[in-house]
Amino acid sequence: MNRSPNPELTILRKSTPVAQPPEEHAVAPVRIDIGAISRHHPSFVQLYYAIEARRTSAMPLVVQFISPTPATGSSTVASGYARVAADDCAQPVLYIDCNAGRAAKSRRGGSDLQAPSLFDALRRGLPLTDAMTPAREAKNLLWARLGPGERPLLALGGDRLQSMLDMLRANHPVIVLDTPPTEAPESAAISRYCDGSVLVVAAGKTKQWEIENAKSLLERLGGQTVGVVLNRERSVMPRWLGRH
Repeated sequence: MNRSPNPELTILRKSTPVAQPPEEHAVAPVRIDIGAISRHHPSFVQLYYAIEARRTSAMPLVVQFISPTPATGSSTVASGYARVAADDCAQPVLYIDCNAGRAAKSRRGGSDLQAPSLFDALRRGLPLTDAMTPAREAKNLLWARLGPGERPLLALGGDRLQSMLDMLRANHPVIVLDTPPTEAPESAAISRYCDGSVLVVAAGKTKQWEIENAKSLLERLGGQTVGVVLNRERSVMPRWLGRH
C-alpha cells in the first residue's frame, strides 16, 4: 500500500481459511514465533497478509476501517486486524477508536477510559502516550480514543489529525483508525490522511449500491479503498465484486 496506484478490490469472508500469499507479492516477513499468529482467527490473519501484500514501502502504515452502513462489525474486524499486526511488529501497534465516546469499558482495547483522549492530550500539551493504554490480551497493542463527544473527528479537524498522525508514525509501524460509517461526512473525509481504507460490509445486509457509493465517496474525497471485507458470510462461496 502506501498509495499504490491500482489497489485491488477484494472480499475476504470471515470463514475463509488462511491462504498462502503468491510468491510475487512482497509480503513482510514474520518476525516472531508462528504460534502467535496462528492463535488468531484465520480470517484476520488472511486480512493482515492481504494488506501487507499491497504495501509498496516499509514506511509506517495508517489503515482506516470504515463501513457504508452501521452494524456491519467494522470495529470487530479492525480489532482483529490490529491484534494480528501487533504480533508481527517489533514496535507497538496503535488502535484508535474514532467513534462516539462510550461510558463503558471498551471490549477492544484500553482498560481505563479515565485516560485522556488523543485530542485532550494535544489540547493540554501532554505527551500522546498519556492517552494510550495497553489492550487486553495483546502484548504489543495500544488503544486510544480519538476524542470526546458524539463526533470526535469533527472536534479534531483535518489539520490537527494530519499533525497527530505524523507524530504517531514515529513510534508505531501500524496505526488502525476505527471510524464511523461513511454516512458521517467527516469519517469519509479523513480517508485522505490514511494510506488505505478497508470497507467492511455485512453479508445479506449491505446492498451492492451502498458499497459502490461508499467506495466512490472515499475516492472522491482523496482516499484509496484497498479492499472490502465481507463480514458474517454464511454461504460456501463469496460473491466477488468487480474491479474498478
